[in-house]
Order: sequence, then structure tokens, then C-alpha cells
Amino acid sequence: MEHNTGHPASRVLAAARNDLALLKEQGESSSLTHWNVFTTVVKLFNKHLCPHDFVKALYLAWEVTYEKYELNLTALSTIRLYLVSDALECLARQGVRVLGPWKVAVKAVIGFLRYCESNILMKGGFFHSQSVKLWVLDVFCDANLCPDVNIRLDMLLIIHVWRCNYGVFRGVDVGERITAGLVQLYEYMNVTHHFIPEDRKFDLCRPSFRVLYSLNKKGHLTETFKKATQQIESLSVGPEARFVARMVELVSGGVVMTMERFQSKTLNAENTMEMLEMALVQLGELVFSKYNVETFCYRGLGKVACVAYIQVGKANFELLPALSSPEFASRCDFLRKTFDRISEVLFKSPKSKMLAQLLMADHKEELVKITGGDFIPQDLAQSSQVAKNCPERFLDGLTQTPMESPVLLRRSQVTVDETTLVYLLLQKAPQCPFTRTPLHYGSFCRIPKLHQEIHAWRTTGRLNVDHQEPSSSAGH
Repeated sequence: MEHNTGHPASRVLAAARNDLALLKEQGESSSLTHWNVFTTVVKLFNKHLCPHDFVKALYLAWEVTYEKYELNLTALSTIRLYLVSDALECLARQGVRVLGPWKVAVKAVIGFLRYCESNILMKGGFFHSQSVKLWVLDVFCDANLCPDVNIRLDMLLIIHVWRCNYGVFRGVDVGERITAGLVQLYEYMNVTHHFIPEDRKFDLCRPSFRVLYSLNKKGHLTETFKKATQQIESLSVGPEARFVARMVELVSGGVVMTMERFQSKTLNAENTMEMLEMALVQLGELVFSKYNVETFCYRGLGKVACVAYIQVGKANFELLPALSSPEFASRCDFLRKTFDRISEVLFKSPKSKMLAQLLMADHKEELVKITGGDFIPQDLAQSSQVAKNCPERFLDGLTQTPMESPVLLRRSQVTVDETTLVYLLLQKAPQCPFTRTPLHYGSFCRIPKLHQEIHAWRTTGRLNVDHQEPSSSAGH
């Protein structure tokens, strides 16, 4: 549809464009300055705009600003924030649905945020009204309002500058709403595209880590962790359990890619150090904190946590020597001490005993290499020998490690441990590794009698020679 140049906003934009041309030709005068043109354009955001005029106003205001402050990056970033704030107010006031031409408009606003200096960007949350925050939350959480998953994820660029100032307004608990949006969206988060993209301007690693850190500190993740635990206990894995697992998998994947890109010299030392710092803090706060570590001791989630611990440990072990320049000395020291503190919690806290045992069973050689064996208790090292004397029928059919809680996969008739089953169920499209058929509640069952035999063997060392039949129930 052709744009109506007779609309008042269009006439203002046309006049402002002419004024900018005069400024370029004649320079500023007492009656015409860049600031005059800028404020004239920005005032349009107080009006009801069509997407076409919205985008034209946004870019014209920026063109005027750039013309004046081209060499002052701090001034440009600050003005970007004011401009984005006014643009968001316009979108919120009009209750914009991010469809059709409005997608272009919203992407333009996000683009302005991406090119702000990070220290200036973090001040931007103070400019956002309650109306803006509610609109951003609606876009973030509601697929009907915004079907584009990437735009919804990009709302994290706005949310993370609120700096934990979530609160409750108009009956909405902002922290709970953000958590609900993350549970929906985290499965779409991709390490290559969102966490460590080639162009760091498209990096969502910092915003998502900061938001998760704030939510965890304020207790907004507690209910999600509780639901994840209940789902795993019942072998009925749902979105909360998958979110908790995905949250940690992204730490692992991000660290692996960081190592690869640093070693191939496509990621510089500063960005490598920053990524390692964020991953380590995330691991410590979200997995090995006293509030959450018990959740990761549940079967399946424990495997995910162990992989993340090993990957972060390997990155420390392999990359820190290469980063140990005087410039990074204190930061390298912070990484070493933080990892040691996590290791101490892992191997000395009764709450994380299951995780420590799982690490010894699945990652013993790597564990000894990255820790030097300093934190591994003697009794735990000796308990890892149990696999050598394990009867064959007590071994997991997939991992060939001793089981604790056996489960029968009905279609393949193979027995695996609950840890293995839950790990499979946490995948995006769970399937039996032996038959490639979908795994769902009812396609497997616990084996109580075999569980009793394994328990007796582990505690007494004696075998029960009676044969057992699998339980017909899929639950407990």
C-alpha cells in the first residue's frame, strides 16, 4: 500500500528532512540546529504512528544525531538510549503486535540497542516506564503477540538492563513473568547464533546470563527448580526440567565454542576471558549454589551438570596458561579460585554427594587431570572401583556402568538406569537409542525387584539369585 504523504507525521518528517539537508549545506544558525531537528522528530513518538512513519522517524532522528556527534561514541550511545526509550513508549502506548511491517520497526529498535556501549546500555533501564516493561514482557511471553522466536529472545536485551528491579505492578509479578518466558524460549537458544555469534553485537550470552543470575538471586527460579525436581522424580519430564537442563547445556556449549574459537584465533583474549568468567559464575550460582545443587543431584540433570563442570574445568586448565599475561593476571586468579571453590562444594558437601559419585563414574580421568585429585575424598575414589566387580545384569545397557534404579525400555527390552533415561527424556525429541522410536511416559517402566537386588548387592556385596519380572506400571 502506498504511503500517504499528506499525513501530519509524514509532513513533519519531510520538513525535518529538508532542515537536515540545510544543516549539511549551510551549518548551524541561530534559528536551526541539529538539536532542533532531533527534538522535532522525537516528539513524533508521542503521536500514533504507522510502522512506516515510525521507522522513518527512528532513522531520521539517528541521522541527525550521527551528523552532530560522529566522533563521540559515548554521546552516540547515550542518545541511542533516549531514542530507544521514546520509541518503546510509542510501541507500548499503541499496544503494537509484532506482525507484518511492525516486525521491521521492532527489529530497528533492537538494532539501536545492539550498538550501544555496554556500560551506557546498563543505564537504560532507568528510562523504561511500567507501560514499556509490561509491553516488553507481553512480547517476550506471548507467541500470539509476537510469533517470531528470535525477536522474543531479543527482548532480553531490554529486560537485562532493568537490573533486578522487577517488582510487582498492575498485578504482574515481573520476575515470575520473565521466568515463564524463559521456560518457553530457552529451547530455541542456540550457542552458535545467540551465545557466541561471529558478530558480537548479536550476542545474547551476557543479557541471558545477567537475567538468570538476577532471577536466581531474587528467588524467582525456586518454583521452576521445584517443578523440575517433581517431573524427574515421576519420570514425566516437562518444560521446567528441560529448561533447567538447557540452561546448563548452554554453559557447556558456550565454553566449548569459546575454546575452539580462541585456539583458532577467531576470538580475542578479552572476549575469551569474559566468556569464561560468565560461564564460571553461572555454573557456581545456578548449579552448585546451596539452593540449587540438590536439584542437579536428581538423575539425568546430574549428567548435564557433570558435563558442564568438566568443560569449564578443561577450559580453565587449557586456556588460563595462554591468558596469563600481566593484563589478565587478577582475572585468571579469580577464575582459578572460583573453580576451586565450586570443586570444594562439589566434593565436600553432603548435598552434592551423588554428583561427585557420578563424576567419578563417568569422568574420572578428566576429573583427576583438571583438579589434580586435590578435592577427591579417598572413600569416593575407592567407591569408583565398584564397576569392576559388577554383575553384568546390573550394568546399564547403554552406558555399561552399574545401575542404581533400573528401568526397562519396553520397545527394545533393554534395561538402563534412571539417570540414562532422564538424560534421554531431557532432549528436544526424546527417542530410544536402540530402536529410534519416540520415548514417552508409558514406553518404559521401573523394575522394583531388580532395584532391590542391586541395592542389596551394593550394601552387602551378596547376590540374590532369584529371577525377576519387570513391573507393568510406568510410574513408581
